[in-house]
Amino acid sequence: MMVPDSVARSSRIGVAAALLLLVELIPSLVMAQTPPTPPIIKQAAPARDPNTIGIVGGGPEEGALRFVNEIAKVIASGQETGPNGELALRALPFVGRGGVHDVRDVLSLPGVDMAITQEHILTRLQESKELGDLKSRLVYVTKLFNEEFHVIARQDVRQVSDLAGKPVNLGDYGNSAEDIARYVFRTLGVKVSEVYLGQDEALEEMRQGRVAATAFLAAKPAAMVERLINDGGFHLIPIPVPADATLYLPTSLRHEDYPKLIPTGEGVETVAVGTVLIAYNWPEKSSRYQLLGSFVDAFLSRFSEFQAPSRHPKWQEVNLAATLPGWKRFKPAERWLQSSQARRPGTAATGSVSQSDTPQKTAPEGRDAEAERLFEEFLHWREQRGRR
Repeated sequence: MMVPDSVARSSRIGVAAALLLLVELIPSLVMAQTPPTPPIIKQAAPARDPNTIGIVGGGPEEGALRFVNEIAKVIASGQETGPNGELALRALPFVGRGGVHDVRDVLSLPGVDMAITQEHILTRLQESKELGDLKSRLVYVTKLFNEEFHVIARQDVRQVSDLAGKPVNLGDYGNSAEDIARYVFRTLGVKVSEVYLGQDEALEEMRQGRVAATAFLAAKPAAMVERLINDGGFHLIPIPVPADATLYLPTSLRHEDYPKLIPTGEGVETVAVGTVLIAYNWPEKSSRYQLLGSFVDAFLSRFSEFQAPSRHPKWQEVNLAATLPGWKRFKPAERWLQSSQARRPGTAATGSVSQSDTPQKTAPEGRDAEAERLFEEFLHWREQRGRR
């Protein structure tokens, strides 16, 4: 029996449609049955660079990079080199993007072991689980210093409420200042139009009148502040402390910080956030863990060198024994601090070291004695560790 052409054509169309539907359904069925991809496990740095710790310090416009560079200089100094000029230990600064980007770099990049980041960034990421459970993947070496929130504005902006409805630069997207800027403006009831530009680009936009202000975090005194203000005739505006602030500290920018910008005896109120030196939680038996231990030995035993007059004055604020509640300290750092505590007369080496037990800051003329004392404590601690 002959099948009419119209019927045959309809059959072919029906079969084609069924096949097309099946093709569309197969990926969905496969995806439904395929388990989610497990998180990527971070790999160690290449063996050709076994003595180098990588530390990321924010973007090129962020102040933390200066501190990473100072760490690298101190660690590299005073070491005997090998036959090919190699160092037994060195810290390699990495230019990052700040904020969440630097934390992500520590979690994923093979050559990055550590970062200087902000406490409020860690808190937000841990609460949101955006990058998973950070407390199982990160440890901290020490709390550092505070960074101050700076807002530089055009002359027609005299107070933060004048920014309502105006474009305000928060820096590159995802940087360290973004969270605190958004929090401050929101809690103060000032709705701004957020823009994300580099500071040089923001400066030009402010000159042209298209941006009202630019905000960033930096440890005072920050060279970028004077550069931005001197180049454009801009000024710092005060930031009132929000009533419900918990992650931020009230502070002020003083004449001593910016003598060319703030009159004698006056200050510009603002808020500050704590910074912390974090590290990837490498397995204890791994070579990277041992390398981090060597870094801690050098960093803590030579800490008085960071407080030399040629270094940034913020190093004077650091209390090595201060703790970061809810987070684990890197074990070699904790042991070093406990050993330092045990060496002090009248103290007991139990638990975390209290703030009063930290190696104390000394006047410049006493730095040699302080360095010698710390070095002796380090040698004693290393000898004890070798016996275990």
